[in-house]
Amino acid sequence: MVSSLESSVSVAGDAASGMHPSAAYLLELGAHFALAERASGIGYWRQETDTGAVHWSPGLFAIVGVLPHQIKPSFEFLLQNMHADDQKLSVACVDEAAVTGKPFHYRTRHSSRSGRSERVFETHGDAERDASGRITAVLGVVREVTEEVRREKQITDSEAAYRFLTDEATDIITRHGREGVPIFVSPAVESVVGRRADEVLGADPFAWSHPEDLPAVGAAIAEAKSSGKPVTYMHRARHQLGHYVWLESRVKFVPNPETGELDNAISVTRDVTKRKEFEEELLRARERAEAASETKSRFLANMSHELRTPLNAIIGFTDVMVREMFGPMNNLRYAEYAKLVNESGTLLLDLINDLLDMSKVEAGKFELHIESFLAEDMMDAALRLLHGRAVEKGVELKSEVAPKGLGVRADRRVFKQVLLNLVSNAIKFTNAGGRILVSATECGDAVKLTVSDNGVGIPPEFLARIAQPFEQASNDPARTHQGTGLGLALVKSLIALHGGEFHVKSELGHGTEVSVTLPLSVGAAASSAA
Repeated sequence: MVSSLESSVSVAGDAASGMHPSAAYLLELGAHFALAERASGIGYWRQETDTGAVHWSPGLFAIVGVLPHQIKPSFEFLLQNMHADDQKLSVACVDEAAVTGKPFHYRTRHSSRSGRSERVFETHGDAERDASGRITAVLGVVREVTEEVRREKQITDSEAAYRFLTDEATDIITRHGREGVPIFVSPAVESVVGRRADEVLGADPFAWSHPEDLPAVGAAIAEAKSSGKPVTYMHRARHQLGHYVWLESRVKFVPNPETGELDNAISVTRDVTKRKEFEEELLRARERAEAASETKSRFLANMSHELRTPLNAIIGFTDVMVREMFGPMNNLRYAEYAKLVNESGTLLLDLINDLLDMSKVEAGKFELHIESFLAEDMMDAALRLLHGRAVEKGVELKSEVAPKGLGVRADRRVFKQVLLNLVSNAIKFTNAGGRILVSATECGDAVKLTVSDNGVGIPPEFLARIAQPFEQASNDPARTHQGTGLGLALVKSLIALHGGEFHVKSELGHGTEVSVTLPLSVGAAASSAA
């Protein structure tokens, strides 16, 4: 092939310019070499040791970005745009090669002639010798590696960032191979379970797990592998010192880069011992609180029954005395005292009844006896009991029912108690000359019972918690009224037992409206016998 190329070049040379065949061949070869340089992005320089003369290939001119007629090739020109820290290294390598004949390699940074980012070049060189072995020149092949360096830096920075995260993270980061054994474990494993990373690598990942937790762990891992989604589970692991620590692990299976199968997994594990201890303490505290509440409810229920008996006797006997059923008392003061004792006993009995009912509701022991009756009949019965108190306070008390014959399906005693509590509250907080309206209206499939007054109203800061146990509408000692603060709370609880709703609207200085809903009854008149 070479001989045929030489003959063709020879013919061309003889015919065109009389050039010697060898010279024509070299010229053609040089043209091909220059094309190869441009295609591969390389160039070379050659510096003679005797004369110091420097030769650049066409490819090097292209890399540097100048034309051959613009500058005279020199090593100094390359040094001018080279980073100061790289100049000494390149000069030292070339000088050493000129003396010892050793091959050399270095990278240098250059300022871009276009003003853009820095460019990086890689030079591989060697010494050229004559037939006697004497070094006659030094040759360097130059290639731009700016993009390679940039990619290398990105990879290095990325590896450093991930290494920093895994090394400094307080959670254990683990990668599991095909058989589930750890092939990477972050250093946090030592601070969490007291074991070195090399001790865990290649070992059974659950060798130190509590035996009781292994079934749950296996189920969680199986779910993660079948679903391909992250799964979180908790388990106990034995610390190097012998005690167990609670761990929370989140595992996700990832495709194998070669097969695409979900046979590799990544897990992140953290120590949640303190959180677990706190949760268990909260649970124990809740159990203690529930036990105390149940004990309190039983105590209140028992004591209420014990207190009711003597109170009923006190109220009964003083009622006989107040009414002078066996003849007049000689001293009017006795009658006054008997009346006070009677009123105090009645008030105390009401308070005990509220406490008893509230404790039954909280304990889930309050039994409802549902029946149908007319709303108007029960409203009249309740308001008759409170009429005297309203007259004594100087408050107008009115009621209305629409439509007539409106039926309610509820516990008859509860309905009456709800009315008594709501109207009693309204009387307490309505000044003389005020007005209270009690109304019952049909509202869809329910009866809406409303008690509204134009009394003192409820401060906004108390409105949100007014129906909580032991809360009252005011903390002003001058406005304090008798009661435990259970009235509205009891009403709300009793209405909730019926599946009804409880609402309060109030404006300070303009009155309050409390409304509740109870199930509607159709044809209640037939079963009502107030």
